[in-house]
Parts: sequence; C-alpha cells; structure tokens
Amino acid sequence: MIALTKPFFNQDIIFVLLTVSLLLIALLKGVYWKHAKLLFMGVIAQRYANQYLREENAFTERVNFITFLLMVISFSTVILKFIPEISILEVLGLLVSVVSFFLIKMGVILFLGNIFRIKDVARLGVFFSFLFDRFLGCFLFPFIVVLYFFSFEITASVLVLIAVIVMILLVLKLFWLWKIGTKSFGFSHFYIFLYLCTLEIFPLLVLGKEIFY
Repeated sequence: MIALTKPFFNQDIIFVLLTVSLLLIALLKGVYWKHAKLLFMGVIAQRYANQYLREENAFTERVNFITFLLMVISFSTVILKFIPEISILEVLGLLVSVVSFFLIKMGVILFLGNIFRIKDVARLGVFFSFLFDRFLGCFLFPFIVVLYFFSFEITASVLVLIAVIVMILLVLKLFWLWKIGTKSFGFSHFYIFLYLCTLEIFPLLVLGKEIFY
C-alpha cells in the first residue's frame, strides 16, 4: 500500500507511458500502416477519410483503438508536465479522466444524433471530431520525448511549439467540421457554430483554466 501512494518523479512515469506509446506506434507502422496512413492523410484531404470509412472492417477498428490509446497517453503526458510530483494512483486517475472526457464527448454526439434521428451523421461527426485528435496524439510523440528527456532545459520552448501545433490543428479541425456540416449535410450555420462552441472549444477552455489556474 505504501508503494502505491509514494510520490514518484514525472520522468519515471513518463518513461513507462512513452514506452507504451512507442510500442503502439510500432504496431501501427508494422501491422496496420495501410489503414493508419489513410486515417492520418484524412486530416489533409477528405477523400482519404472517406476511403478509410468505406474500408471499415476489423483492421480499421483496431487502428481506431490503438490511435485512441495514443491520443489519451499523449494528452495525459502533456498535462502531467504541469504537475511536479504525482503518485501512480493519481496518474491512473488522470488517464481515467482523459478517457472519460473523450467517451462522454462521444456519447453526447451519439445521443444528440439519436434524439434528432440522424444516427449516421452522428457517427460521422464522432469520426471527424476524433480524427484530428488521433492524429495529434501520434504527431506529438517526438515532441513529448524531447519535452521530458532532452539534454538541455527547453521546456518552455517545446510547450509553446506544442501549443502552436494544437492551435493549428484545432483551426483546421473547426474548418473541416464547419465545411462538412454545411456543405455535405446542409446544417444551419447557427447549429454548427453552437456545436463547435459547446463540444470543441468550451472543453478546451475549461481544461486550460484547470491547468493554468
């Protein structure tokens, strides 16, 4: 019991989490690269995302699961950088909180789709909403390694770079969701704006407030 509650330095915990991330990335590259490549290229062009959806099978489900784990680990490790010391139980609590956040967000989208009888659209909304988060979770891996294990103290610079990357992908994500919602499904601009503010922007503002204040 004492071992479970003893504080550990972030680097020890991060080493384990990044090792798991590296194994997951190796698995994607070695076994599921054909489908993972389509998923990541969907961030750049919608036709790749559409092709990925058309090829939905057991392999794409595994890619979704692996990239979801990478997303959770990457976001959690960045948050951990703002916590000087933390126990294993607290790390597990943070991981559960991040997982719960994404699952709740997914559940809300699917629930709204069920209420308004647009289940297929809701499933696409979940896919495109998490597409950029999954890509970000994998893309941030080398930056997180540098953030924790670089020879020199460059934490502030790397955090700024990560923030810039997140903002660029967030803007791209909002643009794609707006474009798909209005042009592909003909939704009102007001409802798209309401969705983006409620489920995409507001949670980030709350998270930022919790971290910095």
